[in-house]
Amino acid sequence: MGWACRTLRHRSHWGARFFGLGLLAALSTTSSVWADPTGLDAAGTQAALERLDRIEQIVRHGPVPEAGLAALANEVSETQARAQDCIAAQQAQSESSTQELDALGPKIPGEAGQTRRVKAELERQRAQTTALLADCRLLRVRTGDTLQAIEAREKEEITRRLLTAGPTTLGLIQGWIATAPTFGSLFDLAHLRGRLGAEDSATLYGLGALALIGLLIGLLPRRRMHQVATLDCDQDLLGAVGQGIALSLWRYLPGLAIGGLWSVYWLVRGRDPAGWPLLADLAFALLGYQLALVCIRAAFNPPSPANRCLRVPADLSRRFAHALRGLALVALVGALLLATPVAESAGSALFLVTRSIWSVFFTANLIWSVWLIRRLRGKGGIGVVRLAIAVALLGALGAEWLGYRNLSVFVGLGVVLTLTALLLVWLVSTLGDDFIDSLDEGRHAWQQRLRARLGVGSQEFIPGLFWLRILFHLLVWLTLGLVMLEIWGPPGSAQSTLARWAGQGFSLGQFRILPARVLAGILALGLLLSLISWIRKRVDRRLATTHLEHGVRETAVAVTGYGLMIAAGLAALSIAGFGLGNLALIAGALSVGIGFGLQNIVNNFLSGLILLFERPVRTGDWVVVNGIEGYVRRISIRSTQIETFDRADVIVPNSDLISNSVTNWMLRDRFGRLRVPIGVAYGSDLQCVKETLLRVAAEHPLVVRGSRVVPDPYVLFLSFGDSALDFELRVFIRDIGKRLTVLSDLNFAIDAAFREAGIEIPFPQRDLHLVTPSTLPEALGKR
Repeated sequence: MGWACRTLRHRSHWGARFFGLGLLAALSTTSSVWADPTGLDAAGTQAALERLDRIEQIVRHGPVPEAGLAALANEVSETQARAQDCIAAQQAQSESSTQELDALGPKIPGEAGQTRRVKAELERQRAQTTALLADCRLLRVRTGDTLQAIEAREKEEITRRLLTAGPTTLGLIQGWIATAPTFGSLFDLAHLRGRLGAEDSATLYGLGALALIGLLIGLLPRRRMHQVATLDCDQDLLGAVGQGIALSLWRYLPGLAIGGLWSVYWLVRGRDPAGWPLLADLAFALLGYQLALVCIRAAFNPPSPANRCLRVPADLSRRFAHALRGLALVALVGALLLATPVAESAGSALFLVTRSIWSVFFTANLIWSVWLIRRLRGKGGIGVVRLAIAVALLGALGAEWLGYRNLSVFVGLGVVLTLTALLLVWLVSTLGDDFIDSLDEGRHAWQQRLRARLGVGSQEFIPGLFWLRILFHLLVWLTLGLVMLEIWGPPGSAQSTLARWAGQGFSLGQFRILPARVLAGILALGLLLSLISWIRKRVDRRLATTHLEHGVRETAVAVTGYGLMIAAGLAALSIAGFGLGNLALIAGALSVGIGFGLQNIVNNFLSGLILLFERPVRTGDWVVVNGIEGYVRRISIRSTQIETFDRADVIVPNSDLISNSVTNWMLRDRFGRLRVPIGVAYGSDLQCVKETLLRVAAEHPLVVRGSRVVPDPYVLFLSFGDSALDFELRVFIRDIGKRLTVLSDLNFAIDAAFREAGIEIPFPQRDLHLVTPSTLPEALGKR
């Protein structure tokens, strides 16, 4: 199923080679048309159009194999690229000539002769440019039509090749039954003996000695297999997988050593002109089979003390490993029977029948392996995909037995390669994610040293790993897409067209989009943002060693980060192919959006810049805005985060801090005044009250005394109250953020000092006059 017919393969291969040589000889006469690297002129465009006519005649009416069509497609693609460059250059030249003519103004009777000559020369250049521009546009259109014709012809050739039917397998078997062929007519034993690779006994003795050496190499280290420590898959997936692979290699080391030594022998000896001999193919196949067994053992049943990291039940894991080992054995048999001198020695009928019978076993084992995947993924996982794969494999097997062997090769090989690619993508993605996680967590000593060199703390994340993860998955899935395109994709000319589309892009209004450059711009933006995140952390740590205030450091780091982000964005846009003119158009479109729906966002953005540079509010300040009181924890480009005294975070738009009244208790310094009201009873010694209050204030460590900025503590006698004489102690403290704590301390100290001094703190009193019942009538009569 996975192998093409030898006769058809050799004939098409040599036919393609002769056609390629003939095509190169035929095209050498017109190579001067494409030799000019500076662009096309009138003669060059005319020659290119004539060449396109000849190519179209060859494509539509001549016998051209697929290799020749691909060469023609590449030639036409190069011509189209040159035509596009010509259009861009002539458009720029025409605009330049028009601007110069507009600057000179219209023709005026009696103007200077030199001016008239300059205008006439500019008119002539513009006319030539316009004519060449029209020719280049015509050439671009014609190259597009020619590429479409080549693609249509390639599709016809592929369809014809895939639907070409040979003898059916049952027909060949019936022919044997009818004619009873001899063994000599079915198999050339003499040819196989000549292609064995053992011309003398020395070769066999040498291979035997290498086998003995390989066996000794494989058996010696097996005693050390149980001396390694077990690695946990949850803690170190990459290390656990590596341990499973290493122990599996030790398990199969004898066969690997023998196959490896034999393979090295034949590689050193070199390939014969007729191809590798049978013993060399046997060595290569044995080595590949042993490596396949190592991968299966490491994934589903690694030797002790390694852990099985695949999350499947043990019984299902054994069944899957058994199915894959059977598949590997069938693949080994197929390689020896269908891709070695054994196949060359077999007759055509025997080769085709053997391939068909082998396809049955290979398809059955592959379908069995795929059928077990559903249980690995859980119910309802990939049932539809599994069914589609099984149908495709059975269809390929049916095509093989019905004689459509090229179609069988295309479908069967495509399914096998697709499954292999998906398995590799899953494996690489899983191991890559675990490696990035291990970098973020610092699981190993070298990772901890790397984090230390980057200045990342134990509880911090490495800056840029988020973008690294995105770029990694983008690269993996992009590679998978390219592989799928190579397996199932269009013919060569269509792939050339796709590559040209990715490189040359397409027009969208006044913009020219280049997908390859856009992708490169996205990758560059991710890398630059990762670098910027690391630079910001380094700048912050470096400024932390200086005597700058925290708010100044934060502003410097924020401005540095935003400036670098703007530069990274401009660099990414430049890499993506957006020029300054395109950026002006984008800015114009954004201005319209700002006028309609982005006013608040832009207002907050500009307010954020004002806060960062003017710094009326800084990180750590105690502010009151719109009834919200708390500490400023973070100032971003759009909003400010305020943490209230209840530890609730309030997000305030920056425009509110600029347009509304804001009370900042810590704008200039952290000094603040504290007022402590107190009342004493009538008859108290007022001078003692004053002295006691000043003494209590002087004893507190946060109360400011002897400063030139703020006054010393003082006491005010405010009023004669209803129940007390009202005093007020006013002090300035060093940190207004501790206002409530200092107020509480002073109140405790005042109460203790008053008790010691015998000063009474009164409570409100009221006099009540009660009327007795005996005097009540008198009182009423007086009224």
